[in-house]
Amino acid sequence: MKTTRALALLATTLLTTALASATGPTSTASPTTVLAPGTSLRLTVAHGDTPSSGTPRTVTLECPPYGGTATTHPDPVTACRLVDSVNGDLNRLDVDPGVCTDLYDPYTVTASGTYRGRPLSFRHTYGNHCVLLRTTGAVFDF
Repeated sequence: MKTTRALALLATTLLTTALASATGPTSTASPTTVLAPGTSLRLTVAHGDTPSSGTPRTVTLECPPYGGTATTHPDPVTACRLVDSVNGDLNRLDVDPGVCTDLYDPYTVTASGTYRGRPLSFRHTYGNHCVLLRTTGAVFDF
């Protein structure tokens, strides 16, 4: 009886090995990890009432998990943190409320692209450079 069980176990092992060889190697790697969508924005600052006033400056901002290989923003870590703090709603930015002069010297900013996989489009004209930086912080500081 023990011999019959041993032969059955050996046959099962050989059959399993033969089937595995016929279907190819098995993978021991973990399943593919799906990354959350990242943020990829084109940011523009123009000195004037329109996005094309003066000589607009434009940078790209990529936030994890994209890796930032196309980022040209001078402080992407802080800018990404600020964008995340308002869940991509740039109208809610108010980084450093404080006093600025009332001198009207407008700056217009735009942002377009995606925030965590969702389309993002933003345009706003600030009364002067001080108000722009106090409101948006590092996001439009370039």
